[in-house]
Amino acid sequence: MLSATVLPAKKEEFVVITGNRVSVAAGTSLGNINCAYTSSTQKDTLVLNKQIPQSDRLRLAIPVKEFNCGNVFLNKDFAKALNASQHPYTKIEVVCLKQEGKGYKGNLNLIVSGKTIPLRDVTFTVYPGTGVTNLRGNICLNFSEIGLATPKKMGGLFKVEDKLQVSVELQLAG
Repeated sequence: MLSATVLPAKKEEFVVITGNRVSVAAGTSLGNINCAYTSSTQKDTLVLNKQIPQSDRLRLAIPVKEFNCGNVFLNKDFAKALNASQHPYTKIEVVCLKQEGKGYKGNLNLIVSGKTIPLRDVTFTVYPGTGVTNLRGNICLNFSEIGLATPKKMGGLFKVEDKLQVSVELQLAG
């Protein structure tokens, strides 16, 4: 007769998220544009090293009109480019995050202008902040991938490049 032994359940690993920052950078014919949104109000626990059920995923809901691009005109242009009137929030959903060595690798869903873009194997690096630890993942996208036209201003004299650099930072509790 075989006897079954009960193995202790593997301890779940997790991190506690205490804030986030999302920034978007794009090149233009006149220089670079940098827009950012920071939140220290969204607190959540993120389970590591496994696929996260949809109901338990960390979701960052970013009000498009609250991105700060440095001046009122750029803020309005950015909101218009992302179609904020019909899609007031850009969302980032963490599907899974696995620890790999000193960093992390994860799968995300980026929901922008009503379109979901799966992002696979996004590398997050760990860097210290003032009294906190941060994870930063950098993503390269194109306006055309998202299904948006690149903004043009002043009769086409001022053009934004198709390429976007998106940085997602998660602030971790001590």
